[in-house]
Amino acid sequence: MTARRAVLFGIAAAVIAAGAYVLSTPVALLAYYVVYEDMFPSRISWDGKTAWRRCDSAIAGKTSWPATPEAACAAMHLCANEVPLSRTQRLQLDEAIRKTPGCREP
Repeated sequence: MTARRAVLFGIAAAVIAAGAYVLSTPVALLAYYVVYEDMFPSRISWDGKTAWRRCDSAIAGKTSWPATPEAACAAMHLCANEVPLSRTQRLQLDEAIRKTPGCREP
């Protein structure tokens, strides 16, 4: 191995090690988690603090509401109260609330 290759190999190894270190920091992991939630809203729990982020996809029918009518009603009320909705989304949510047994208007 020539001296030039050894130097380039050393630089590449240092860059890879620095990148691995930066990507393993708490800030980088938090950023990854936030981006992951945006890409896959179905992975967000309805019981979590970021459940409101799932509302758009649930109203559009891309992800499901909770299984029981009581939990679905609570999630729908969360969406009605915590998320700014378009007129179309509001109408779709109101219809879903009416179709859920025992669920009253928010």
